[in-house]
Amino acid sequence: MAEEASHGHALPSWFAAPGESDTFAWLSIALILLAIYGIVSLYAAFDRWAEHQSKGTPLAKTIPTMLTIALLYELFPLSHFNILLPLSAILIALMADWSRFNLGRRDVPEPMVEPEPAPKPQAEEAERV
Repeated sequence: MAEEASHGHALPSWFAAPGESDTFAWLSIALILLAIYGIVSLYAAFDRWAEHQSKGTPLAKTIPTMLTIALLYELFPLSHFNILLPLSAILIALMADWSRFNLGRRDVPEPMVEPEPAPKPQAEEAERV
């Protein structure tokens, strides 16, 4: 039996013996993290663009919120969450947009801010003399 074990198949190139470092696994983890970072960066750029395009519209917060929920559903398995969780986030964003849109239509006077008094130049002249 000892002779058969020594003449067996060669170990695959990706096999790491116990106690040794597995560079293929570390490279795979780094590649996966880099891909996730790229996806999130692209999403953030798109989200900024969508928020910029939606300024002044009634759905300025709702659209980015829906995009965030869509990204979470694509990246993570959210099937174990109740559907009411994303629906409540969308409803909160809709209510924030509705209140901002309706408050913007009212004629709300801005509070008056008095300017600060300028420093007196006479004190500097008295010190020079």
